Amino acid sequence: MSVQLENEIKNSVAATLKEEQRTQILYSVGDIQSLLGTTSDTVHLLLFEFAKLLDELSKVSSIDEVKAASFNTSQIFRSLLQKHTNGEFEFPYEHKGLEKVEADIEQRAQGITNIIKTNNT
Repeated sequence: MSVQLENEIKNSVAATLKEEQRTQILYSVGDIQSLLGTTSDTVHLLLFEFAKLLDELSKVSSIDEVKAASFNTSQIFRSLLQKHTNGEFEFPYEHKGLEKVEADIEQRAQGITNIIKTNNT
């Protein structure tokens, strides 16, 4: 069997598995709109809390002030961190693999950027 044919078969199998996973997610976890809503909520929460943290940290001049400035943000995420530490839930990226996650981020970011750049010229 040629290398090209082997690669085509591997890609086809991978695409089929990905579609099966997406179907399971759709029926077991939530529809696209729900998943997008959760993603949006997550991003907004992180963005806002990170901005507040940076604002507070920009005003500190001692380690005690750093601890005080970060206290509120740490409290917001403490429950989530504790549940994760206790094994109550896991994040998908932990099983997908960091290299794959980074590659997906880079690929999608560049693809969108290329479209925006093309349409802005």
